[in-house]
Amino acid sequence: MNGLTCPACEGVYIVKNGHAHTGKQRYLCRVCRHQFTLNHTRTPISPETVILVDRLLSERLSHRGICRVVGVSRSWFRRHLQMLIKTVPHAIETESPASKKASTLQDQRS
Repeated sequence: MNGLTCPACEGVYIVKNGHAHTGKQRYLCRVCRHQFTLNHTRTPISPETVILVDRLLSERLSHRGICRVVGVSRSWFRRHLQMLIKTVPHAIETESPASKKASTLQDQRS
């Protein structure tokens, strides 16, 4: 079909698959079943909005409430949370009180 290739697998067996809510033609790759539109337009989120979302996350607001107030989609919000999760260290390097006490006793005996 007119030289279309799948953005996911580079397959060439592409068929029309309805229209998106914006009216744009949707396509389906018959090789990997990936659905896509050509020349999709995604409005970028401003840095000020990202800062506001980060500030609102520290408040006791629901995720849907933050999306509603700020005007971002829930899918963008989920991707933003995943990006934040990757930047936060998850391992905490602390000793338990029992192991601290044991190491202190060993130091005193030496």
